[in-house]
Amino acid sequence: MTTLRQEIERWEADLAVIADTSLADNWFLEERRLAEAQHTIVAFRGRILPMITAEQPHDSIVADEIEHLVDALEDLRNDLFRTVHPAESHREIAESVAALRALSRVALRFERTYESAS
Repeated sequence: MTTLRQEIERWEADLAVIADTSLADNWFLEERRLAEAQHTIVAFRGRILPMITAEQPHDSIVADEIEHLVDALEDLRNDLFRTVHPAESHREIAESVAALRALSRVALRFERTYESAS
């Protein structure tokens, strides 16, 4: 069984691969942000968020914030599919991914605190 830490590290490693590939293959910014958004949505909805919500009740606040960010990220991703999309979409996707990184670290601290207390 994988741990929350392993899932978050896997997600961050995959984002690094996307960044490296986008540079090596000269992707447009839209392509990179779309790939980051899509991968993040799948990772959080499929693996990370369920692990966080299965933890202690105090994690529900973090889980709710993560869920709101993932919902917003999904809307931003959908914006990129449009021919004409808001210019700030790229920045907002990057900010959402950064916020999810920060909240993931908070969730890991809760996990460590819970393990120490057990």
